[in-house]
Amino acid sequence: MFRYLFALLLIVFSVFLTECDKEDDSGTKITSLKLELSKNRIVGDSIDYAKVTVTSQDGVNVIDLVKIYYRGAEFVGNNIRSAIPSQSTVYAMYNDIKSNEAALEVVEDRNLKFVKNVLMEQYTGTWCGWCPRAIFQISTLEKTDPYIVHVAHHLSDEMTYNLNMSLFQSFSFTGVPTVHADRNIVWQGNISDINKLHSPSRVGITLDVSGTAQMISAKVDVKFGYDFTEELKLSVYLLHDSLVSTQANYYNTDPASPWYQAGATMQNFIHRNVMMKSGTDMFGDVIPSSAIDIGSIYTKKVDFTSFTSNDLNKMVVVAFVTWGNGSKSGQVNNVAVARPGQKVEFRYSGN
Repeated sequence: MFRYLFALLLIVFSVFLTECDKEDDSGTKITSLKLELSKNRIVGDSIDYAKVTVTSQDGVNVIDLVKIYYRGAEFVGNNIRSAIPSQSTVYAMYNDIKSNEAALEVVEDRNLKFVKNVLMEQYTGTWCGWCPRAIFQISTLEKTDPYIVHVAHHLSDEMTYNLNMSLFQSFSFTGVPTVHADRNIVWQGNISDINKLHSPSRVGITLDVSGTAQMISAKVDVKFGYDFTEELKLSVYLLHDSLVSTQANYYNTDPASPWYQAGATMQNFIHRNVMMKSGTDMFGDVIPSSAIDIGSIYTKKVDFTSFTSNDLNKMVVVAFVTWGNGSKSGQVNNVAVARPGQKVEFRYSGN
């Protein structure tokens, strides 16, 4: 009888130990695992990644308790990156409990990286005597940097677009001249600051512009080099390249200024790339997440009407993509510019 009870106790104790092996340190019993990837396709550049999450049957995050297996081998961490194009699976293990397998494709990094243009938004006014300094700095930059796109937002003068002030105030700016580069930095004239913004982009833009004196049409194609998990927005603006008006000039008595003795109020001053109309929200229209994938192209057509121009060749269309959320929310991803009769193609970067 004693031997029978002893054997029974051993069996019970063994079962108890087995059950304990499937509990975490808090005593939560794990009976099943669910593995999910933030995306199922990444670019093979060792930078793009798919984030792994693993939950128990109760929806509890147990990523720290499991082992992750990728391409048949244990993977340390929960952000999977790779430089090798492949198709494989990812799964998790907790003791003898295995999760579902999730497919992960690593795409060759080819024609997925683009030359990065920089958007230079200048807040100005004909009444602003200090603004000629910023006008000259941008003009000088354009002579050495062909990859900048200039937009002049006039405030409180005859060339003001009605939404300029709301855009200006949204960034908590308080005075002009203010030059905003890529909606990222306030530019003080240092060219090296702009050079840093030219790192290749994972968004490419083509722009095909046509028009008449009554309507200008812009067809915009956006190609994605990543399957972005962040929200992206597309903005399309119409500009006038050469509006003539006056310009206040506080540098009239400064011999070191290019505007020396040009007049305290300069006459017949040419104001370039003046914002006239927006074909989207000023902060951009959301690009549907369903349209965003590695190598996919999103197309939007915008028509501009009710504008004034004596010369169609002076009209300019600017299209740019910004992040809608995330750590870079509001910043410009890439920008393109074209005139009526012009088509700008994707420009791929080899870097």
